[in-house]
Amino acid sequence: MKICKECKKMYNGADTRCTDCNKKYKLVDDINEPVRLCVVGGLERNMVCGALKDNDIPFIETQYGAQSVANEIVTGYDAKLVNVAVLIPYSAVPKAYEILKPLEVNLDYIEPLLEQIQADIDEYKSDIVKSESMSRSKRTTVKVISALLFVLLMALVIFGTDYVMELIKSLLGG
Repeated sequence: MKICKECKKMYNGADTRCTDCNKKYKLVDDINEPVRLCVVGGLERNMVCGALKDNDIPFIETQYGAQSVANEIVTGYDAKLVNVAVLIPYSAVPKAYEILKPLEVNLDYIEPLLEQIQADIDEYKSDIVKSESMSRSKRTTVKVISALLFVLLMALVIFGTDYVMELIKSLLGG
């Protein structure tokens, strides 16, 4: 999966630049990377942020587009009308999608990406299991052998250097 470096929108295609801001994509290399879930404003913003908060999904709101001066005095609601991009961790996208889908939030661009996102998350989790599969005694053995090999290598370098220096001295008559 790729995301835009600037606006954090996700993509899974052959394009190399974001269609929203024309910045280059980068690969998602960490499942905790913040990605754009949606762009919302007004009461929809309150619903989305409340649903994410209620379900313990961390999120960040960032400015999106031009700022508006309207506030609750103008609207009569305790809601800011300015649009914000809601960023969440890459690993939380499937859960957030399921939570927000009944709220009729516009998540159309995410739906075709869900399979790839879930595959990336599963692959990351399986890599963690593989890396943790070594027993404690095996890890200790590997560390001890690595340390011994390093000491042996250093000894070879030192003795090899001494030997070469003696050879040079004998060739120069010293």
